[in-house]
Amino acid sequence: MPVILLSARTDDIDRIVGLVMGADDYIGKPFAPRELLARIRAVLRRTGPRASLASKSGRRVYAFDQWLVNADERSVMSRDGVNVPMGEAEFRLLLAFVTSPRQVLSRSQLLDMADAREADPFDRSIDNRVVRLRRKIEEDPANPALIKTVRSGGYVFTADVRQAP
Repeated sequence: MPVILLSARTDDIDRIVGLVMGADDYIGKPFAPRELLARIRAVLRRTGPRASLASKSGRRVYAFDQWLVNADERSVMSRDGVNVPMGEAEFRLLLAFVTSPRQVLSRSQLLDMADAREADPFDRSIDNRVVRLRRKIEEDPANPALIKTVRSGGYVFTADVRQAP
């Protein structure tokens, strides 16, 4: 669990003690709300906001709906055993979905997870990536079953994801 200390004490020694005691970041008052948000996002990027499904051997291979995603080799294999070519942005988006199945993810969360960059609230590029990804992994992209749109919420990956052998 990441810890950010928010304190009125801003002496160097107080910040040092807080960080030595295990805090991931230290913010002194007064602070700008945007700075707090940026620091929260930075800590989440470093500590990993989602649980990894990595096996004990360290291989990160995920299976869902007759698809195999190998995060280490950056490959996606279809149910027919055909390697499906994906751009880097599409692959990172798919990896964000398979590591957070059945969770509603906002556009901002998906941009943070797939790009490791701060999202602009009006950035709709994630929608275009979802459309391209649906064309590659959905049986019927016009009526998606794996990546569902959640009105006023974002997207949810509905497949059961398991660690592949």
